[in-house]
Amino acid sequence: MNFWPALQQPVLLIIAFIAMLHTALLQAQDTQQNDSTGFLVVAADRGFVGNEEIRDAFANFEQHHNAALVFVTDERTNLSLTSSLASLQNRGAKHVVVLPLFLSTSTPRYQLVRKLLIQKESDLSLSFARAYGKSYIAVEELAGRMRATPSIAGQDLLIVGYGARDEASQQGMQQDWEQIVHHAANGLDVQSIQTLILPERGQDEDGEAYFKHIKQLLATALKSRSSTKADKQFHVLPFAFGPRHDSMMSLEARLTWLLPEHAKLVDRPADPKYLTTWMTREANRSQSLTPASTGVILFAHGSDFHWNENLRTAVQPLMERYLVEFAFSMADPGTIERALRKLEQRGAKTAIIVSAYATGSSFRKEIEQLTGLDFENRRAGQTTPDNPGKHTDHGHHGKPGESPSRILTTLPVIFTGGYDDHPLFATALLDRALGLSKDPAKETVIVVAHGTKDDQRNLAWLNKLEGIAQHMRHNGGQQFKAIQVATWREDWPDKRAPWIEKVRNMVMEASKHDGKAIVIPARTTATGPEKRFLAGLQFELGSGFAPHPLFTQWVEEQIHQGMQQYAQAMNH
Repeated sequence: MNFWPALQQPVLLIIAFIAMLHTALLQAQDTQQNDSTGFLVVAADRGFVGNEEIRDAFANFEQHHNAALVFVTDERTNLSLTSSLASLQNRGAKHVVVLPLFLSTSTPRYQLVRKLLIQKESDLSLSFARAYGKSYIAVEELAGRMRATPSIAGQDLLIVGYGARDEASQQGMQQDWEQIVHHAANGLDVQSIQTLILPERGQDEDGEAYFKHIKQLLATALKSRSSTKADKQFHVLPFAFGPRHDSMMSLEARLTWLLPEHAKLVDRPADPKYLTTWMTREANRSQSLTPASTGVILFAHGSDFHWNENLRTAVQPLMERYLVEFAFSMADPGTIERALRKLEQRGAKTAIIVSAYATGSSFRKEIEQLTGLDFENRRAGQTTPDNPGKHTDHGHHGKPGESPSRILTTLPVIFTGGYDDHPLFATALLDRALGLSKDPAKETVIVVAHGTKDDQRNLAWLNKLEGIAQHMRHNGGQQFKAIQVATWREDWPDKRAPWIEKVRNMVMEASKHDGKAIVIPARTTATGPEKRFLAGLQFELGSGFAPHPLFTQWVEEQIHQGMQQYAQAMNH
């Protein structure tokens, strides 16, 4: 006697209860870890007004975190560090994450505070987050200042940093600044752009000699044949945590009277939102993830209500375990930002963007640019963006020739997905074909996809489709007469005409001798232009990946991959 039907519901309830208990335990562990973590923000002393700017940004961060702020001067900073660490510990911290508010780790004051912290004896364990200059938020802060200065169009631009003390620190800082500058200037219409790191004035250094040296450095950097023309002018934009005791005693004021006549100072006021966002984002990056704190954005093309609802229905089981939002668009900045903001409001610690596009390259560059991954995931030693100005066949949002603004978010972002020739995708498409099959020995399955304008990329897509066909043939599809593949290249009339003819011939050939064609769209959901392009022919038409249990499984697999990437990033 089969007792399973009677036992099935109780067993499933027990399994569900165990899963809920496990999730609750993970949430409790996550809360305990968050409560025992303190954050120490360290920044170079800038004088009264400059320090107040940093205090303003820190105050917003401190409202939600056990945090302390230390301004780095010299060896006297050791006393401030001792006091701040004790304060964090008294408020329950067992581990402290150091948040370095420096544009370069080669800055001498950063090197000093790091040495003091490492040498310090304490019951607290310490770890160091990335410096501000290693975050895309610093890139976007500089890019925002550039975009807010329309007068620099067609002109020569000098970005001025500050804080070196010797040749080694100057070279290291120069390299870090150049990485930020080149990414910030991507898509910007300027004649030329260069970077200059000014030395910090020593405590016992003669003022007259120091300023004479600075003036000479500026004059040398500003030599340019193009700027000698009447309609050309060098624009100088300070980008540094430089001295700002008051409006007169500041890096910007010094530059005003040290610059030569053919140079114009661009002085943009600091906005604390960049620093607060960075602090919160680095705090989030330091925390381990649980499903309940994992934000997920399902990123797909989108269409009408029914198309969109297919995907919502497919991931409904996952919405009980993860924080799931949707961004159906071709990488529209507003749509992506809306999803990120909703995850922030819901308390997510990260945002894993799962791309439910057929290929992993679809809109990847646009998403990476919008979320700063183009800068933060760059290769070692890389200073300029990959393929600046290049976008997918569909183009991008924003003005022609101009990269869109990056989205400022407190959430670390990870990009996964693109199902390509994934086995779960292939198995789901085979399931669609088997569901329509009546006599497999006489049936030809034709798997068709969107395709691209570029010939090489379209060939790569066809190779992926052939991989899907191979999986289908070896996992239950061998009973079909044949399995063939094609792309429509549907958005480009001059490219699609030959392919429409080719697929129509496939269908007609499959229909000979009492045969039948089963057309399966290799799409995220629903169908494509099959009925229109194959009008007048006899064939069975399937549907795409979702909703299907294997699509749900594939999405969760991508989420797990994203969580693994997050964990790996925490350890570096």
